[in-house]
Formats: sequence, structure tokens, C-alpha cells
Amino acid sequence: MKILLSYPSEHELNEGRHYARVLQRLGHQVYVVNVANRWYSAPPGQFSRGYPPDITLQEILNDYPGADLFLWIEPFGLIPRGLETSPIPTAAIISDVHRNLKSRLLQARFFDLVFLRQRNYLPFFRDHPPGAVVWHPWTCNTEIVRDLHVSRDLDVAMIGKMYMASRRRLIKILSRQYRVNEMRYYPYEEIAQVYSRAKIVFNIPVGNDLNPRFFEAMACGALLLTKRAANGQEVLFQEGVHYVGFDTERELLEKIDYYLSHDEERERIARAGYEEVHKNHTLVHRVQALLETVQKGPLFGAPIRRMRQSDILSLYASFYERFGHIDALLRLAATYRSTPIKRFYFLGMGLKSFLRRAVLAW
Repeated sequence: MKILLSYPSEHELNEGRHYARVLQRLGHQVYVVNVANRWYSAPPGQFSRGYPPDITLQEILNDYPGADLFLWIEPFGLIPRGLETSPIPTAAIISDVHRNLKSRLLQARFFDLVFLRQRNYLPFFRDHPPGAVVWHPWTCNTEIVRDLHVSRDLDVAMIGKMYMASRRRLIKILSRQYRVNEMRYYPYEEIAQVYSRAKIVFNIPVGNDLNPRFFEAMACGALLLTKRAANGQEVLFQEGVHYVGFDTERELLEKIDYYLSHDEERERIARAGYEEVHKNHTLVHRVQALLETVQKGPLFGAPIRRMRQSDILSLYASFYERFGHIDALLRLAATYRSTPIKRFYFLGMGLKSFLRRAVLAW
């Protein structure tokens, strides 16, 4: 397949770069498109081009004739104009529905197929035809996040943001009793260096999400000790076989004590989790499942394809406002000089977007 892949390629944490590598390794042609006003470098073998935020899909297809799929991976990236008449299937991978559902529902309306990271949010996406919104769980790039077979000199490890009070409190408690990794920012390539040294990786997800850490810990051969959340982990894995669960902080601390003093049991569960991830839950598995869904359809089911032109423009304006594309909103306003109400509507959205960027400092 010839795939147009849209994601913010300037951010090293975005999953898009890993999808691009896997797609290329599977023999597909991948062309990365992004919002920019310049050409910029990309990983070897990957062609990347920046466009104005309100470029049309047809203009992009003129640059890449014969494309078979437009795939957008949130957040940011490029959502071109004209998706309502796209001659090729369009798809989106949407991640943080548990943090801002309204924004994700808006984004989903642009695309024929929607791949959701969080299983429990599938019922909220009701505008698409049956089969067009599917569960697409997180995983990790096991070519990078893998067991490095070094000495496991850390008792407990966790890589993540410390804005959650529960995480900060536990790290403080654990640091007094056990060997714990330094709490700092880690580039993606350093995750394996930490988790390969850990006997146990503990996981407290935000909003009971099934997050990448769940898979990263097992992919590196550590025992995963994760908070129980009925959001798909109980479907993909078996508690007590592939990982260990807990409900309360007290239970977490008790199980850390237990498994650090029972090496054989800890290593058995860690090995089973490692094998299950590599057998069924690598990024290659996820990409293959996504492409199979695209090939089966249903095709051309994006809600935007059924909207009136005025609603289509409002949808794009809402997207531009939320993602700071002030220039695109001003150009929209300029096309309605003879229609003051619409012109002031788009100018108002531009002002709102400017204020959002000013307040959030981006």
C-alpha cells in the first residue's frame, strides 16, 4: 500500500515515527505529511513534507498519486481540507479519549475509520457505521523497548509524569525502602535501559487507561504490577499469569514486598508476560490488524461525508481553533467578506485560538 501518514514528526515521543518504521518494514510505501511551511528532514528512508494547515487533500494527492490510505495519528499533525470527498479511505488513531472526550469526538468525524486506544470509550462514538470504530490497544515498539539482558539492580521502577499526587507519594515511600530509578524525563530509547534493570515496574494509569507502560514493562522482562482497571487488560492478559494487579496502595506495597522476596514466582510471571507481549501484542501485530480493518471496511463512513457545507466549515474551524491554526481561520474569514456573520464567526474563532495559545504558551 501507498500510505499518507500524518503526525507531528517534530516530536520524538509521537507514535507516528514507530508506525512509519513498521509500515516500511512490512513493505509499504510511507509518506509523512505534517503542518509546516518548510521542508524538513525525516528518518532515513522516510519522506516528510510540511503543508499549510488548510491544504486540501486533493492537492496532497496530486503530490503523491496512487495513494491508498490517509492515516492520521493524534495529536496535532495535518488534517487537510476536503476529507468529505476523499477518493481514498481515511483513518485516525485516537489515544487520550479518557482525558478530553469532546475533542476526540470532534476529530473522529473527519475519518472513515477510527482506531481507539481505550476500549471502554467505543460506545461514545456513535456517528459512524457499525465496524468503523474499533479497539486498537496501545503497545510498544519492541525493536527499541526490549529486554537488554543486564543485571536487574533496581527493585522497583516507573517512568512517567509526576503530576499525580498518588505517584509522588508512592515514589517517596518506595525510595526509602528500595532501589528505585531516578525520577526524570527519559527519551523513548532510554525506557529499555531502566526497565531491563528493574525487577518490578509499577503502573498507576491516568483515568484507568490501558497505557503504553503496561506493555513496556512486560516487553523488557520486568514483573508488571498494575492497578486493576476493566478497560481491556483483563481481555488481553491474565492477572496472576502475565502480570499482577492491585486495587489499593496498601495492596501495592504488600505485593512489592512479596514478589521481591519470592524470586522464582516473580520471574515466572515476568517471563509469561514477556512471551505474551512478543507473541501477540507487538507494534507489528497492531499495524497488521489496522490494515486488515482498512481492507475489510466499511469504507467511506466518515460523518463529515454526510454533512452540509456550512457544518463542514464549522467542523474545520473548531479543529483549527483548538490546535492553534490562526492563519487558517483568518483565511477562512477572508473568503466571506460579503457575508459579515460568517466572517465574524471565523474571526472570533481566530481570536479564541490566539487566546488559547497565549494562555497555554504554545
